[in-house]
Amino acid sequence: MLKRWACVISALSFFLMPQTGFAGIPVQGAKSSGMGTAFAAVADDPSAMAVNPAGLTQIRGTYIYGGTTFLITSTTFTSPSGQSEETEFQVFFPPHLYISSDFNTKDLRLGLGIFSSFGIGGRKWDETGITRYISTESSIATINVNPTIAYRLSPSLSVGLGVDYMLSLNQVERMVDQSAAGAGDGEFRMKGFGDGWGFNVGILFAPEDKWSFGLAYRSKIKVDHRGEMELKNIAPALQPLFGGAAFKTDFRAPMTAPDIITFGIAYRPQKKLTLALDLERVRCSSLDNWDLNLEKEIPDANFTDISVPLDWKDVWWIKLGMDYKLSEKLSLRGGYAFIESPVPDHTLDPSCPDSDQHNFSIGLGINRGSMIFDFFYTADFYVNRSVNNDILSGKYENFTHFAGFSIGRKFR
Repeated sequence: MLKRWACVISALSFFLMPQTGFAGIPVQGAKSSGMGTAFAAVADDPSAMAVNPAGLTQIRGTYIYGGTTFLITSTTFTSPSGQSEETEFQVFFPPHLYISSDFNTKDLRLGLGIFSSFGIGGRKWDETGITRYISTESSIATINVNPTIAYRLSPSLSVGLGVDYMLSLNQVERMVDQSAAGAGDGEFRMKGFGDGWGFNVGILFAPEDKWSFGLAYRSKIKVDHRGEMELKNIAPALQPLFGGAAFKTDFRAPMTAPDIITFGIAYRPQKKLTLALDLERVRCSSLDNWDLNLEKEIPDANFTDISVPLDWKDVWWIKLGMDYKLSEKLSLRGGYAFIESPVPDHTLDPSCPDSDQHNFSIGLGINRGSMIFDFFYTADFYVNRSVNNDILSGKYENFTHFAGFSIGRKFR
């Protein structure tokens, strides 16, 4: 029983971990999302700050661009014996807001972006279900504040640089099996907050009207999370060790968000049509383990600091996008993205049941002079995944809806 309480913190791979969509999830701007987030070589609205900051040099005057995304994820878990369970319905609203201006200069642009860099979302499972000893609730919220500067070195070459300040709020809950101690389920909860600094750089090269090329890099960000861990309904046989039926302690848990390298190509065979391709390398191997340091340890219960292997891997993403102008006022968009999962079988669990994804997007842009209205929808199809590991073996089926909008206002 002491071993079970000690292991309660060992399988929390979701806690402090970014959503596995990373910068490829469609939450940072409705135009880019409608194009399958293939935007590094297009980057022609203020959301370029989240993708390729060099693109800001294409924008004249002052431009405010903001909105939100409605995100709904559903997951079904089926055990080897055929029992199944589905997550509860939840809707999340990751926001985005960008302001850019040329300050009446020819080649210089300054901007400020506020967006969800690694997602806002999570999953909630039944507290009496078959996943309850691994996860009953997991949620993450990240917000990135990104001041940016861009400069046009020549008519065909621009560069951009941004500073990233990331805020992260995370929560995990699960039940604890105390049947060996003759008691009902215990409760475990962790909630933490952290922040960290990084940077992003970009290059945009457009040798002619038909072609443009983008190269961008977003650095790792080390976030030192701190928070509180709580145990409740501790079995009577263990209460002398924990000092009662409930126990609380502060904790510290560092996490390093991965760096991302993006290369993009945009081709315009005619004035009305833009085709885009992005190749993205997401170096998730920075998430190789998870170290948890407790302020109060209970050595007699084996409740002490722990290092949990995650073994996430570096992955490739491929993104395709299209923008077709039906007129000066109306644009149709579409896109596809293949998102490779970084999570290996042996560390997969119900809090983050990731798999390879196929994202199909559609979008609509309406230009009303100084006002811009962008809308999109993305259907995120996960490949069904079956695992046999020491955490919880079974089959996971996922699907996510993304629907969002951005509204822009231009000031000359």
